[in-house]
This record gives sequence, structure tokens and C-alpha cells, in this order.
Amino acid sequence: MILITSILATGSQANSLPDLGSPDLVEYDTQTEKELGRAFTSTLHTHYNLYSDLETNAYIRELGHKLASHTGNNRNYSFYIINDTSINAFAGPDGVIGIHTGLINATETEDELAAVIAHEISHVTQNHLSRRYEYSSTQGSLNSIASLIAAILIGMHDPSAGMATLMGGMGYNLQQQLKNSRLHESEADAIGIDLLHKSGYNPHAMGDFFGRLAKASQLDTFQVPEILRTHPVSENRLAEAENRAQNLSMVQKDKPESYLSYIKMRLKKDQSSLLEYNPQKITQNKSEACYQKTLESINTKKRVPNCIKNENDKPQSLPLFTTALIESYTTSNKKLSSQELEYLDKLVEFKLELHPNNPSIPIRYSRYLEQAGEIEKAIKILKNAESKLTYRYSLYKTLAELYAQTKQESYVYLNLAKAYLEIGSVERSEYFTKRTKETIKDNNNTIKHEITLLENKLNKLLKNKDKSTDE
Repeated sequence: MILITSILATGSQANSLPDLGSPDLVEYDTQTEKELGRAFTSTLHTHYNLYSDLETNAYIRELGHKLASHTGNNRNYSFYIINDTSINAFAGPDGVIGIHTGLINATETEDELAAVIAHEISHVTQNHLSRRYEYSSTQGSLNSIASLIAAILIGMHDPSAGMATLMGGMGYNLQQQLKNSRLHESEADAIGIDLLHKSGYNPHAMGDFFGRLAKASQLDTFQVPEILRTHPVSENRLAEAENRAQNLSMVQKDKPESYLSYIKMRLKKDQSSLLEYNPQKITQNKSEACYQKTLESINTKKRVPNCIKNENDKPQSLPLFTTALIESYTTSNKKLSSQELEYLDKLVEFKLELHPNNPSIPIRYSRYLEQAGEIEKAIKILKNAESKLTYRYSLYKTLAELYAQTKQESYVYLNLAKAYLEIGSVERSEYFTKRTKETIKDNNNTIKHEITLLENKLNKLLKNKDKSTDE
């Protein structure tokens, strides 16, 4: 049994944080938190509509990990996008952070988006979830608790009417525990503003964003953004945030070019009928106009615009220009000349060296190669990228599909096993690992070695899971 006690501290000043780390605070057992985080991640992938756009995920994750790198601790962080137009974000167990597509669209600058992510990261660093929620094995399995936490954090307005009904009054009680207190919000603001400052972002952006949402909600009480329901805003909180930001001198850092405007174009392309909040003019310069034109050509499967090639020829061009070119070639079904193929190969090779942790480049290119009938080359591209990526779920799912086309059944199952392990679904991973072993047709030492490594990981996870259950 894990005991998490809520500690309330009194008072705070602009440059000092409330002491919520009292010696009598018993925090999450590390192993149980990891188990709960895996169950939570699995729930996100199986019960919610995650936004799978490769470029948007790469952008949010790059931004999130950049901010998290300034926390100075060794916490786990993972970032996911919920395909939902509501303006919301949340911090779940073991550093799982979710951002709704509606929130991305509601931010007017990258500084504001960074402010929200920094705020959620700060909820993790300060262990706010474990301070609010007390887990006991008598309440139900980790999977059921993780599902209920997800329903509440993501914004299911009446969780007691859903899965919580099966758990008696647990749903309502948990909902009350998971509400962020004003003290926690103040602390997350303070830590988050410091993260913004250290990362080179505008520390005033947090107060600006939450203040603008609060003002807008006062004019329409029937459309209160979900994030304001779980992150209460008061005049005192906004004043504290502004005061703290003013006491931080602006740090001039060489930030990479913001490409939030391009990400919003992708949201518009995928969700044009769903977007409710789009405060910013989409096209502002020639590069953005070109990107918009390229996305339109992808949607309509028309000829690839010449301008997108010119954008890729610019020094240090954004990787999303490369993936847009690849995607437009894929959807247009254009047969490339030998010169165009050579150019594309060299461009992808160069971009993979510059951005080895960006999965959108190898996956988009593998899809083009698949369409061109070069399945083995597509597989090789993804296998070479595997060890360099932090997030591999989409890569493994793509590999499974490619191997299915070559009728390599054991490799299909192997990559499905890896994919499900990536998202915390241990049982499914174990099942597909068994299917891998059952379908090996020859003495393939390579795949046997991979199975051994996979089984070792699974056995360790299952052993730890049984241990935490016994406790």
C-alpha cells in the first residue's frame, strides 16, 4: 500500500516557493508510479483519440523535452497530444503529459505554448499528483485506476456516469482529490516561469495566456475552457505570476525558429471542420505561404509545388519542409526521375544526420518508398533509425505493416510486441512475443536474439508488477 499525504503550506512570496516537501511527506513508491504511468499511457492509446500527426508530435515533444531538461531532476517525461478541440492540458502519473489540439490552436505564440507545458512539467517535478491522490490496492487494479485518472484529467465531465459507476463512489472521490488546489497552481506557475526563463522563453507568457483565457471565459460562462476547470485562475494567482516574471531579467538565448504557425496549418488541414479557436492569421510570409500551398496539394493529391523544393535548399531549413516534400511525392503518385530520386535520397540522409531523434523523417520516407514498391529499402531506413529515437511506437507499427507486405510473419509479430511494450501494454506485448516464437520458420539467430532481449524486459516488468501488487 502506498500512502500519499496532502501537505498544505502557508503563504508564498514572489521569489520564494511554499515548502511542500516536508519531511513527513511519503511520496509515491517509484516502482508503483512507473506501473501506474505505464497503465496510464496504455489507457491513452486504447481509449482516447490521440493525434498521430508525426510532425506535430515531433514539435510538441521537442519543446517539452527542451523545457524538462532545465528541471535538474531525473524524472521520466513523455508527451502526447489528445485530438480534442477543448482547451486543456494535464500531467498524469510518472511524467505523462497531455496537450489537447484545442490548446495548441488557442496559443498565440510559442512562448504561450511553452508556458502551458512548463506549468504541467512543474506539476510533475513537485509531485502534485502523488500529494493529492492516495493509492491503495484495495481500490482496484492499477489499470482501472489509471483509466479513471485519465477520464478525469482529460475532461470527461461526469466520470461517475462512466467507468466510475463500476467502482462505487470512487469516481467522485478521486475527482475531488485530483482537482488542483490554488496552492499547487501557484507553485506550478512559479516553477514553470523559472523553466521558461531558463529556456529562453518570455516569462510573462504564462500570466498572459491564463489571463486571456480567464477574461474570455467571463464573457461566456457557458464555454469555460476545460483547463480553467482543473487549473483555477484567480486575480491573486495572475498577480503573483506577473510579479515573479518581472523579477526575472530577460535572458537572450539563440532559440530555434518557432514553427508553431506551420503546426497550426497542419491542425487546420486535419481538423478544419472542428477548429473553434483560431486567433492568428495562418499565412504571414513566403515560407508559410509555400507550406500552406504544399499542404493543399497533399490534400488534393495535385502537383508538388516548386517552392517546397526551394525551401529545402535553404540552409538549416526546418525538417517539416522535408517531410512535406516527401508526403507530397507520396500522395501525388508522381514517378520521380533518377535525378529527383538522387536529390531526395541525399536530402533525407542529410536531415537524418541533423535530426536523428525526429521520427517524422524516416517514417514519411519509408511510406514514400513503400508506395514506390521499395519495401526492403523502407524497412532498412526504419531499422537504422530505431536506436536513435526516443518515441518508437509509430516506427514499430509502420515496420509491422511493411513486414506484413513481405509476408515475414515473425517480424510482424516482433514489431507489434515492441510497439505495445512502448506504450505500456505489457500483456499485449507478451502475447505478440509468444506469437513471434511460434512463427519462426528457420534458424534465425537475429530474431531469436531480439526475442531474448524482449522477454528479459517483459519478465522484469512482470516481476516488478507482481512485487508491487504483493506489497
